[in-house]
Amino acid sequence: MSFSSDDRSSELRDVFFESAAEILQGMNEAGLALEERPGDEESLRRVRRAVHTLKGDSAACGFRELSELAHELEDVLVPELAKENTGLLAEVVLTAADTFHEILAAYRSNLQPPAGGALREHIHRLLRKPETKAPKSGAQAKFEWTEYENLMIVEAFRRAETIYHIALSLDPEALLPAAALELVRKALQASGKILAIHPEGGASTEPVELIEAALSSNRPADWIRERCRVPSVVAGISVEKVTAPQSTPRDLLEILLESEAAVVSAGVKIKAADHAGSHEGETHEASAPASLAHAAAESTLRVDAGRIDAVMNLVGELIISKSMLQRTVSEFERRYSKDPLRGRLSDAVAFQSRVLGELQKSVMKIRMVPVEQLFRRFPRVVRDVAKSRNRDITLEVTGQTTDLDKGILDDLAEPLAHLVRNAADHGIESRPEREAAGKPARGTIRLNAYHEGEQVVIEVSDDGRGLDRERIVQRAIERGIISKEEALHLSEAEALHLIFTVGFSTANEVTEISGRGVGLDVVKSALEKLKGTVEMKSELGKGTTFRLLVPLTLASIQALLFRVSGRLYAVPIASVVEISRVAVDEIHHVDDREVFQLREQVLTLVRLDRLDRPAPQTTAEEAKRIYVVVIGAGSRKFGLAVDSLMGEEELVIKALEDRLVNSPLVSGASILGDGTVVLILNIPAVISYLSRMPALGATA
Repeated sequence: MSFSSDDRSSELRDVFFESAAEILQGMNEAGLALEERPGDEESLRRVRRAVHTLKGDSAACGFRELSELAHELEDVLVPELAKENTGLLAEVVLTAADTFHEILAAYRSNLQPPAGGALREHIHRLLRKPETKAPKSGAQAKFEWTEYENLMIVEAFRRAETIYHIALSLDPEALLPAAALELVRKALQASGKILAIHPEGGASTEPVELIEAALSSNRPADWIRERCRVPSVVAGISVEKVTAPQSTPRDLLEILLESEAAVVSAGVKIKAADHAGSHEGETHEASAPASLAHAAAESTLRVDAGRIDAVMNLVGELIISKSMLQRTVSEFERRYSKDPLRGRLSDAVAFQSRVLGELQKSVMKIRMVPVEQLFRRFPRVVRDVAKSRNRDITLEVTGQTTDLDKGILDDLAEPLAHLVRNAADHGIESRPEREAAGKPARGTIRLNAYHEGEQVVIEVSDDGRGLDRERIVQRAIERGIISKEEALHLSEAEALHLIFTVGFSTANEVTEISGRGVGLDVVKSALEKLKGTVEMKSELGKGTTFRLLVPLTLASIQALLFRVSGRLYAVPIASVVEISRVAVDEIHHVDDREVFQLREQVLTLVRLDRLDRPAPQTTAEEAKRIYVVVIGAGSRKFGLAVDSLMGEEELVIKALEDRLVNSPLVSGASILGDGTVVLILNIPAVISYLSRMPALGATA
């Protein structure tokens, strides 16, 4: 089986971009470690390995600018220079990570990559010497090519092309060096394809004695020699045919995968060597056995997320078919209770259900990833905000091993980044403010993740100034979000939740970080899209904590089914606090809202058939006692009046098109085994709907 060159190139680049993102994340972490512990040898080794891998991989993909810039950076990462410039090294590494990220973004969009001027300035400063040319007297051709140029030559040999090394001595009396270089370049281009050339030319006015080139051409050496002899420019010329390497040139994809596997194996060996001593780690960095490299490459399989989603959809269809089969067997048992086949059918269905359950768990585990993948981004975010705002902030992270669906984790990146930036910019005070308040000079932001039932909770907290209720209410009145009369009746929780209103901001100045009216409504919208909720508690002068509650997965749920006015609905079992029966005389009206008392709490009663239209007339029998499903979303609860309960069932969530269901209170649908469609309530949206209605105090 063969692949076209375009297919192989596309595959190569996809692998490269994915691995490069991991490499840059490692560089960011190592840079922050060097900033905290200047001179740390292990962090410096991590940076060297990352840069070396990035250089080789980018060269293999044909990204010449990135490869050469990484090669320049390697020159300043030697131990001698690192020891002399420990204070500057961390800034260089972080600048390099930013520069490489910008270059990669340009490559992804097929744009011209930036020059990386800031990084090159850092490199030249560390080298502590001006850019000077090597002495030209008696210059000899060495044909020492860069890694990228060597790969170009190898690829030419793969295509069975003839390669020449050409050295051209220039006439010292020739004027205008830039023009001389251009004339020689045109002569070489007319003779074949230039694979490499030194110097590359440009606007330099310094004299050049020797030009070296690697040329692919089907012309004989004598023809090339005569073609490149430019009068009054070229004083001498040497043309030598290059012999092909003894070993078969490797494919570019093989080079990249072996390089990546070598880095993985080197990392494993260095960790093991740390127990024996740090010097042994340098030895392991230099080489790795081929067997271990291949083992590392074979232990990991990169699969496109779309393929996993397709498998998950098929598992969902199997779950629906399982429900259909179970209903059919139940019907068979009712009709033919004495048939001996009944037991065998039940055993077969039970076996199928068990295997299907294991299959579903396995596919879901593939989609589960630790939240560490997301948390790793934020030390750099906190560091940059702290530096720009001249504040001393530390980030504490716990619960990194908590697993979450990859799709949900990706969608949480923006709201979490917004909360972390807000905590660093708005929450943490300046050093003088903290000292005056009797706090430690260094502020602390904490990230934590843990499981709570069928949900994952991610907390972002700080020990900063907290939220000022009066200031929030005043700003809401100024922006016309609420009136002065409405402000008088706001509870503490309702006042604080005003910060989630679209366009709300308490920032007095516009900075690169905040103050542009893009507020926490971004967080709330993202959580509602994920069928999650956001909670908040704050104490003025002590700090603020945000809790993001999201489901483990959006693929399937255990749900409670019930009917209201003949329609079948479902709510996630994780949201059900309890089920109760309430007498009609226990239901009261407060400010046009129905409420009932459940032990020590007064809860709002929600009737789905009365949200958008008048309630239908109920019979005397129906009015005696009604079923109430108590729903909880974080710290908030309400009662849901239902006509009848239909039981619990596992549902595969299917998204609905807007033209089919235009109510935001419905998040999706599912199909039961008998073909019945059940609508799944969007609990966060119901809570939000109730929040926009008066007299919300009865929901707590």
